[in-house]
Amino acid sequence: MVPLEVDVARVVALAREVCAAAHVEGWLTLPAATSSALQQAVRQLADVLDTSDARQGVPTMDDLLSFASTIDDDGDRASALADLVPYVDEAQLSRLLAAGHTIDDEYQRCRVFAAVAPRVSAPQLAGILTVVHGFESSRNRMLGLRALLPHVTDTDRDVVINSALNAIDENGEFYFTAGTLEHLAPHLTPAQTDRALTAVGRSVTSEADQSNLLTRFASLRPPAWWRDAVAAAAAIEEQILRAATLIGLAQRAPAEHLDAVLDATHAIDAAGTRAHALAEVAPYLHGHQRAAAIDAAIDALLRAPVDDSSRGTGFHRLLPLLDQDQIAAVLDHDARSPDTTGWSLVAAAPYAGPQHLAAALAATIAPDRLGGPLTNVPLTLRYEFGKLVEHLPVDQQNAAALSGLSLRGQLGDFAWSGRLQSLAAYLTPVQLDQLLASMNALKAAAAGTAIANLAAHLAPGQFDTALTTILAIDVEHSRGIALAGIAPLLTDDAHLERLVAAVLDLHDPETLVGTVAAVLPHTSAAQQALLGLTALHAATAIDDPDSRAGALLTLAAADPGRRDAALARAFNAMTTMTDATAQVCVLERIVALITAAPQPH
Repeated sequence: MVPLEVDVARVVALAREVCAAAHVEGWLTLPAATSSALQQAVRQLADVLDTSDARQGVPTMDDLLSFASTIDDDGDRASALADLVPYVDEAQLSRLLAAGHTIDDEYQRCRVFAAVAPRVSAPQLAGILTVVHGFESSRNRMLGLRALLPHVTDTDRDVVINSALNAIDENGEFYFTAGTLEHLAPHLTPAQTDRALTAVGRSVTSEADQSNLLTRFASLRPPAWWRDAVAAAAAIEEQILRAATLIGLAQRAPAEHLDAVLDATHAIDAAGTRAHALAEVAPYLHGHQRAAAIDAAIDALLRAPVDDSSRGTGFHRLLPLLDQDQIAAVLDHDARSPDTTGWSLVAAAPYAGPQHLAAALAATIAPDRLGGPLTNVPLTLRYEFGKLVEHLPVDQQNAAALSGLSLRGQLGDFAWSGRLQSLAAYLTPVQLDQLLASMNALKAAAAGTAIANLAAHLAPGQFDTALTTILAIDVEHSRGIALAGIAPLLTDDAHLERLVAAVLDLHDPETLVGTVAAVLPHTSAAQQALLGLTALHAATAIDDPDSRAGALLTLAAADPGRRDAALARAFNAMTTMTDATAQVCVLERIVALITAAPQPH
């Protein structure tokens, strides 16, 4: 008789497909007493596969390194190798470095060299330096040399610095020369610093470069430089960039040059930009000068259009420096402007006194009143209304929350549902009952988020209604969000049984796995085993390897009992993916999981 040749890998793959199909049909969760002989046999097969995968164990670092070394794309291979550096042992590090040396693209090779530099031996570092010195691109030489500099010995440091300075001279691209100087600066002599600053200065081609050069390296400059630097900043034509430059100089300027910085700031024409600059410069001033700058910033705020973004940024920066009357003056001005967006109310809420905030809010929403429906709410305030409620007088918070609920029509169901949590805390139990009863009027895709955001504010007696409402949501993804949101709050066994049954009834495998991962910590050991096993088979049944790997890794992170089997299957799925960049993302997740401290079962 001819010996039977069996392709074991093919048989196992087919067995997994059988078990995945059985999961889809619901066979793996049927009670044993009602299962057919075939169904019981398939369940035994699933148990064998789960045990086999768990025994096979997680992919080892050798497995991951071998996979990373064979990725075709230079950039993706470099990313994968660099991700593994912190976790490999010395022998594996040598293999990793050898794989890095085979990368053709200089920049991608350089990324691997930068990652391994803190760990390599002296001979290995010398070999890396030789390669980097030989890079054709001055940009790549700069990147490599600046990454290696902290790790070279005193003997090599001068050689590396001089080579990097030569690359700066040769390159002429401001972004790269300035970045290299920033890395080199702590290691340079005054003469080398002057040489590098001169070379970087030659690479300036725009006002943005000039601004960067003035502010980024101010700490390297001699005292005599400051007068010309402030004059150069004041000469920048683009006003927002001029303001940013003056703000950067104010942060580092010697006291004797702050007057010049302040004068240049006052000279900015655009009121909103001037307000922003004064607000940022004021903290570096003292006494009367600071108070005067704050007053000038407020004056500029009141002159600028209320929808000017620079004005908004300036007001936000100014708020910690203002007293209540000053805040009230700006809020009152903005509330009465026909162009108000409501942004200043939202920004000022944590700083303004409750009564001042309430008065400004009343003026902004007039003729509407808190407690009733809102029809006249500016755009930003409409979306951020909930952020005001906690800062209003206590006796107005419930009325404000009710008014916030009335914004559903202006926000749309999805945006409204996402903002319920900040309102629900201020509703009475009766009002929460009414809100729960209104959930069936929402779009099903938004209802899950709404209930999840209400859950933390429900009383135990409201959970039955909440669960019934959740089960009626006919969009699975939305239903899963609601189940995940309410799970941490359920303590009654009957509620938990309803929750688990609802989770097991989810058919979309990615929704099922995500929901299982969220509810698992809040269920009993027996329920965890059933949920975890169901999720494992659901994830394995996903056709697309990218989605399959993602779902398996979500489960591996959430369920210690299924961790090893899920990781083994995720690794197998990763090897069949066609997008190398996506493979690197999966590899990163696998590395994080296999190197994390084990979690208790």
